[in-house]
Amino acid sequence: MKETEFLINALNEWCKQFEGIHVRYAYDAATEYHIVEVDPESIRRGNQKYKEAEMALWTQFMGAFPEADLLISEPSKVNDMSNCLFDSSDKSLGPSEWARFIFDYDILTQIEINLTKRCAHSQSNEYKNINEYALAA
Repeated sequence: MKETEFLINALNEWCKQFEGIHVRYAYDAATEYHIVEVDPESIRRGNQKYKEAEMALWTQFMGAFPEADLLISEPSKVNDMSNCLFDSSDKSLGPSEWARFIFDYDILTQIEINLTKRCAHSQSNEYKNINEYALAA
């Protein structure tokens, strides 16, 4: 199980367990941090069961993925949430759909990388051919 799947499963459980919680999760590729934003503060700082669940998530995540970094915080403009992978307010997708979306996203990212490599290779061959013609003249 990848970090993303692990976190989405855990966050879905939080949503079932803590009424009124809003959770967003994104992966910031620049910092290589998994970022989880939780609100309202009345749950994040005022609910002892939530605090225990957060500590358990930290412990399990670090045990399963010791090389990964996890930030759990209140919503902040400092956090780069542009690559949002989970938002509990988006009721249009259920857990199985989120898992499929993440899988599709991984596949599409790989396809994009492969296409970029092919385009770069094709362009370099194109320029090589142009240079050959210039030398022949």
